Amino acid sequence: MEQCIEVKGREYQFATTYDGDSQYNVQVRSGDKLITMFKIAAETEEEAFPAAMAHFQSDIEMGNIQV
Repeated sequence: MEQCIEVKGREYQFATTYDGDSQYNVQVRSGDKLITMFKIAAETEEEAFPAAMAHFQSDIEMGNIQV
């Protein structure tokens, strides 16, 4: 499942795939460029997107990702 989410004034495409055991693989893209990939724990895909957005924002604020 994919969803466009605005983070820090920029739009990113978040794509999730279920990995089992309530784990989702998340890919964050800006256009065709892959920005980052990580796993997130969530019961449903609807819960995975807010958790992924928080994870991504945290990585930006900590300087782990340069956007």
